[in-house]
Amino acid sequence: MWVVLRSASRPHWSNITNVFKLKTWLFILLSLIFISVSMKYVSTFNNIGILTYVFASWGVFLNIAVGEISKKTPVGIIFITWILISIALTTIFQAFMTSFLTDPGRMHQINTLNELEQTNLKLSLTQYTFYHRDTLYYGNKPTILIFLNDCQMLEFCFRNSSVAALTTEERFLYMSQLYFRNVSTSLYHTFRADGLKFHRTFNMYARNRFIEAVNKITVSLVETGIVDNIVERYLDPSGWIRAQKMGRTSINEYVPLSMFHMTSPFMYLVYGYLLCIAVFILECVVSK
Repeated sequence: MWVVLRSASRPHWSNITNVFKLKTWLFILLSLIFISVSMKYVSTFNNIGILTYVFASWGVFLNIAVGEISKKTPVGIIFITWILISIALTTIFQAFMTSFLTDPGRMHQINTLNELEQTNLKLSLTQYTFYHRDTLYYGNKPTILIFLNDCQMLEFCFRNSSVAALTTEERFLYMSQLYFRNVSTSLYHTFRADGLKFHRTFNMYARNRFIEAVNKITVSLVETGIVDNIVERYLDPSGWIRAQKMGRTSINEYVPLSMFHMTSPFMYLVYGYLLCIAVFILECVVSK
């Protein structure tokens, strides 16, 4: 498999006000003033100041309960309209904040050999993999770094972010934890889509006199839990491989936000308008 540096995270917001553009914040401010002035001039309570309605509108936008206001129908229509608009805007704001805190996302990740060929990364191989380069690597990179063993290659790869290494998953995890404990494997991405998987096997003749002893040793290793310990510590420390084999799909619980997610709050805004109109008509019919 190829080992490359994991792509960088997307730029963080300098502050939460960058969730919306400046034009959107100006629209919210002007809407807040317009709603407050409208409720003031259609209200029957002339003794209530304009600041009271401004604070009430701002409290609604922050999802905070407000005090009693005029119960006149025009005021109620304007007030419920502002509630629906506030819910739509704050829902989008919270969706952006939640998605960013959960998983801000990363830049494009190199995940194929073709993408690796198009970058400026230098490729590194060991002498053994270079001997089998015709089957393990079929690219066109003019410069390939050759190392004596995987330990030297990974050490050079960890010190230089512009180098990609070809190794096995077992050696990468084992040597990372044994020799390079100060380096986190989560900083690196591995892919094997364009490579071949090589397995080493131990074959013995059926009449070999040592076959019974080898079988006993193998069974004892499995029964004592050494194999499971190797898998948990080196081959699958995060547990993702075992979870996928068990049919779990927790890695796919989060999906990127789409335009539907962003526009869905405004769909509820339309439904809210229809509900308000229906209630208003019902009140008019009952009052007669």
